[in-house]
Parts: sequence; structure tokens; C-alpha cells
Amino acid sequence: MTIADVNGVQLHYERSGAGEPLVLVHGSWVDCRVWDHVVPLLSRSFDVVVYDRRGHSLSSCPAGQGSVHDDVDDLAALIDVLGAGPVHVAGASFGGSIALRLAASRPDSLLSAAVHEPPLFGLLDSEELRASEVTALTELRARLAAVAARLEAGDPEGGARLYFDHVAEAPRGWSGLDATRRRTLVDNAATYLDQYRDPDALRIELGELAAFDGPALVSRGDRRSPFFGRMAEMVAGAMPAARSELIPGTAHDPQVTHPSAYTAAVESIAGHRDVRVSQPLPPAQRR
Repeated sequence: MTIADVNGVQLHYERSGAGEPLVLVHGSWVDCRVWDHVVPLLSRSFDVVVYDRRGHSLSSCPAGQGSVHDDVDDLAALIDVLGAGPVHVAGASFGGSIALRLAASRPDSLLSAAVHEPPLFGLLDSEELRASEVTALTELRARLAAVAARLEAGDPEGGARLYFDHVAEAPRGWSGLDATRRRTLVDNAATYLDQYRDPDALRIELGELAAFDGPALVSRGDRRSPFFGRMAEMVAGAMPAARSELIPGTAHDPQVTHPSAYTAAVESIAGHRDVRVSQPLPPAQRR
């Protein structure tokens, strides 16, 4: 097991492949294994780094309330510790929010950014939404509150079950997940509760995203509520060289359900070149 000591936490990470460095940032509840279907594909072109975010699986979990800012600092520090910058970064769900915040705060550390459905629902508070969007957003927020209530009551399995049945809307729900994956989700539930309590978790200042002028992709699926498309367009519109793109037939985790399509989307952005030259990662344990 390879560990990086950053910001007072130990982050478990793995590497595979060769080429320009590409760091993959996972979302809530899960861990770096959520990338297992795309790592072999992306490793054909990139030196791929996956890691467990703080509080997830094999990475350490410090005491106290965590925040999205901690995750951004961890990602920046991991890139520095590995001597990997600048890098391509791809993030899914909350991992996409982390990647966007890094692009805004440390634009020189990134070559490109690819994010899928970052849950930045705070962006919609000032928007005039269609009735269907208002209904969907109200229902979603009620479900998230119900998940948090289960977790606060000391029922991590009940919270995870509710989330994957009624929020993530996994294809076969909680009952369709194998025992190993269920255990992972339950074990990481406390970190999701930190996210729910964090006032900055679901927000971002669009004006700050203009700091990153490298190629960027904000992707979305067509099996999700329509406001995900609205958020994707808002984020892409705030970045000078970004585009919004639909990955047909997908929902919130195309890296799992449609690995080839997701890989092609990431490669379409990370394949761009600019004047910045990335450095290969130093030798370390690989998969």
C-alpha cells in the first residue's frame, strides 16, 4: 500500500500506466476503486493516479468537521508530494467539485480538468428555474436531509441505503450492490455527513473559475434531473476554454456504467496540449 503524508492525513494512492500524469478524484461514499473500470483504459495514454480522499477507506480520517477546502488542499498537496504538477485532473460528482476548486485556486497546477456532474446545487439558488426543475430540486434536497437524519441518528447503513435507493438511484438500488461495496459505503458514511454539514460543499464562486484558462470539460448524463444540465452549462460558461457535453445513456457514474464513453470524454480534453509541460511522476509502487 502506498501512502502520502499530506496536511496531517495519510492518503492511500495507486499508480498505473505511463505518460502525462492524470489524477482521478472520486465522489462521496466511495473510494478509489470506483475508477477500476477506466484505469486500464486511461493507463494506455496516461500515468494515472487514483487515491482515497481523507476519511475514505484506506486513507486516515482526522477528528472534527471536514470541509471541501480540506479536500482541495489534500489534492494540491498530493500533486506536490508526488512531484507531479502540472497534471490533468478528472473528478466525478463531489470529486468534480474538488477539481473545480483546485482549478480556481491553483490554475497553474492543472493541464486540463474534466468533471462529471459536480453537485453545485447552490448555483441554482439565484436562477429562475422551470417548474419541473424546482420540483426535482426540492425533492432532492428533502432526500438529502433524510439521509443526513439517518446518519445523525447513528444509522449509517440506513443512510447509505436511502442514498443509493433514492438519491444516487443506483440501477438496482441498495439491494443490487454486493456485500463488499455495501461495507465500503457504510464505512465512509461519516465523511458524507461532514459534507452535508459543510456550508461550502455545494457552492462555488463562478467568477473564480475564470482563473483557469486551460481545456476543461463539464459532462453530464441524460438519466438525471434537468438541473444537472443547467449547472453544467453555468460552470462551463464561467471557464474560458471549457465546454459542456452530454454522455448519452448515463447517470451520475459513467466511469462505472459506461467506461469506454467516459474514457473518450476525458481523453478528448486531456489530449489537448498547451505551452505548459508536465513532468512524469517519480518512481513509486504501481498496480
